[in-house]
Amino acid sequence: MQADLILINGRITTLDRQNPRAQAVAVRDGRFVAVGDARDVMALGGPQTKVIDLKGRRAIPGLID
Repeated sequence: MQADLILINGRITTLDRQNPRAQAVAVRDGRFVAVGDARDVMALGGPQTKVIDLKGRRAIPGLID
């Protein structure tokens, strides 16, 4: 499975008590498909994947009611 978007080198808040922070996330069709360290998440990239380097900035998932 190839991700549409990968965010790397960030401080990603996961809201998961077992794994509260991650370095990278992969998104496909608007849904998170992987959260973890950059090496594992980058494995889901392909030629059409947009990769955004967060340069240490924080990313927090949006909450929709």
